[in-house]
Parts: sequence; C-alpha cells; structure tokens
Amino acid sequence: MHDQGGSPSIADATTPSAGRIYDYLLGGNHNFEIDRIAAKGLLKDVPEMLQWVRLIRWFLGSTIRRLCDDGFTKFLDFASGLPTVDHIHQVAPKGTRVVYSDIDPVTVAYAREIVKNLPEIDFVQGDAGNPESVLGLEVVQRLFGSDRKVAIGYNGIAWFLPDDRVVHALEVLYDWASPGSRLFICDINSTAQTTDGDRLREFYQQVKQPVYVRSEKRFREMLGRWKVNPQGIRPLEEWLPIDKKSMEKATESAGGNLIGAILEKT
Repeated sequence: MHDQGGSPSIADATTPSAGRIYDYLLGGNHNFEIDRIAAKGLLKDVPEMLQWVRLIRWFLGSTIRRLCDDGFTKFLDFASGLPTVDHIHQVAPKGTRVVYSDIDPVTVAYAREIVKNLPEIDFVQGDAGNPESVLGLEVVQRLFGSDRKVAIGYNGIAWFLPDDRVVHALEVLYDWASPGSRLFICDINSTAQTTDGDRLREFYQQVKQPVYVRSEKRFREMLGRWKVNPQGIRPLEEWLPIDKKSMEKATESAGGNLIGAILEKT
C-alpha cells in the first residue's frame, strides 16, 4: 500500500516493516500482525535476538541518563527505529531536543506520526553511513541552533556498515560537532563470538543484509579522533544498572558479544 504521492504508507499492514518488527521485539504496540509473524520467524531462527535487542535498548537508556546528568539537552540519533519503548525523548527530561533519523522511509513515516505533537522532537530520513544527509537539514538548525555541543547516538548500526563507512561517519560527525560533544556507540565483539552470533550472521545473509563483525581492537581503531571516556570500551551489560534476574536473561547469549563506549570530542 502506498499513499497518493507514491510514498510507503504507514498503514501498510501487508508488508513487514523493520522498524515495526523491532518495536514488537521490544514489547511495543506500534506493529501489525504481519510484523509479528515476521518477528516470530526471526526468533525461531535466532531466539537470542530478543535478548540482544533488549540489551541494546537498555544500553541506550542507561547512556541517555548519564548524558542528561552531565547536562546534555540536545540529541542527534542515527538509525533510530521507531521512537517507542524507552527511546531518547521518553527517558530524557521534558524539554530535551531530539532529532531522530532512519534510512527506512516506512519507519520514518510511521515515526513522524508518533512524534508529530511533540514540538521539540523531529524525525527525518537519513543514512547513518552518510551523516551529511542529516546534518545539513533545516530541522537540525531549527532545534539545535548554532550550538553544536550535542550528544550523538550511533547505537545498534555499526555492525550493518562496512569499516570504511563507519570511519567516514565518525570523522564527519567529529568535524561537525563542537568540543565537549559526546557520541555513544555499540558494536559486535568478534573475539567473544559464539555459535549464536554465527546464526545471527547467517540469518541476515538470508535477508540480504550483511553483518560486519570486527574485533574490539579494530573497533577501537575505527573511532579515529574521538576520545574514549574513562570507563572505556566495555560489554553492554557492564553499563547497565538493572536487576540481576533481568541481567541473567539478557546476557545468557548476548552477554560479552556486544560492546559499547561513550566517546568525546576534546
């Protein structure tokens, strides 16, 4: 289903949407039956995916709280997915300004409906591997003004991009941001990989979405001029102040396989 202008319709219940599938895996309700069927098929092949996406979202929430405590009130987020289920504007204090972005036009259309009544939040289409597609948009100037001391989200996307595109994106963002800006990022750690990770790569190969797995050493090299904060590059579960029972469920297969860092432009 498409609207009269030929754009993907947010009400298209005949085709699964990546954004709505992710919403379902996180426990959200912005999804259709076709999305739930696709998600269940994914979990049949890769049952640990449910734990992975929740661990990534917990890392997001924990990082947002840390950055808000440090005084950040402006967030620029890449590969955002639907802004539901403990996303940035739901975790950060009222008044926080957020520009979300995603490459999927269906996700963008649906997300705009979700945030349309929130004047300090906007959602645009953009490529995380080419952040120029977002940085030059009017909405960035409108919500952030001339102040480029912002918190940048690059969460849950690095493993879908080859090394050269990640390096390019981080360089562009470093040049654009003002000193004192932060960037939070996570990646798959190949040195901790298990057969679970192998099955995940196989699944994405089947849907023609390659996954790029790299070592922590290579990940660190790709960060370029961004400075890793004193807490270093750590498994995602080590960033999270969540209860032990939830932690055990989330890290049963995902633990150690995902690493994250908060970076700073000095």
